[in-house]
Amino acid sequence: MVVVVNPGLDRSVPPLNYCYTEDACNPYQWVKTFPSCIIKDSTMHSPINLEHVVDTNNSIDPLVLQGFMVPQRTWTVANVRDTVVVKFQAGMSVKGGSIKHNYQIVEMRFHWGTNVTNGSEHKLDGRRFPMEMQIVGLAPEFTDVEEASAVTAGLLMMGVFIDIASDENKAFKAIAHAVSNVPYPGDSVSVTPPALSRLLPDNHKFYQYHGGQTTPPCLQTVTWIVFEKPIFISREQYLPFVTHLYYSDKNDTAKKLLVENYRFTQPSLSRQIFVSSAARLASANTACLSQPTQLIPLLLLLLTSKISLTCISWL
Repeated sequence: MVVVVNPGLDRSVPPLNYCYTEDACNPYQWVKTFPSCIIKDSTMHSPINLEHVVDTNNSIDPLVLQGFMVPQRTWTVANVRDTVVVKFQAGMSVKGGSIKHNYQIVEMRFHWGTNVTNGSEHKLDGRRFPMEMQIVGLAPEFTDVEEASAVTAGLLMMGVFIDIASDENKAFKAIAHAVSNVPYPGDSVSVTPPALSRLLPDNHKFYQYHGGQTTPPCLQTVTWIVFEKPIFISREQYLPFVTHLYYSDKNDTAKKLLVENYRFTQPSLSRQIFVSSAARLASANTACLSQPTQLIPLLLLLLTSKISLTCISWL
């Protein structure tokens, strides 16, 4: 693991007109500044509570995760005031299944609670996990998140629950250490990363639905994929997130700790939700293979009780 502090970079991060834990600007107050965050019967906001359902049918193509097993030379970890962002190099993409585009994976961000509360954005059967990692992909015609978020299906978000265990997660070590070195907005470090596949759960069952951004302006332009099983990190790896990060600037008199940076869950309404089956091994002449070309069967679950079969392929 190598962590390199980035001196001489533009450290300025503009103030935000929203927050998480102050009464005047917390998620319940976002609608005063951002009308698009208002919940209506016709809207598809995120995050949501995900639940187990049953029923099946065979229809969609494999979901392909390209380049996830290849370690990149470096990632940049930065405090951007409302979260920590990890910027990737080019070379990873997601396509297939029922998603509309070949999404280019550009970054991931995190949401967490406190040292005594959980902070994932999505819930599973009503349970909120300690953290959620969100991997961000852009539709082909876009180069940044803001542009992509203005178009339906312009963004792909892949959520990974993070739970706490006694053992250290070696693949997460570089990120946890980097977080301790980016306490204030604008701080950034470079790290030598693992392959991104090592930060995904071993069981690739996931949920898919059409939703929105979980931060203002809450545009409903996101295709969400949320893995059912969590990854695990140690408490020592979790603590830097809840004790070392501030959303106030370094020179501010008041030091404001960045905690509980999640939006409350939104109503699912009548939207379609897809769910995969558990991973399983099959022979090479079937649709599903073992890693590195691992195809995992998916069951497409609709709230109207219809499901489709697909797979994930690791390339």
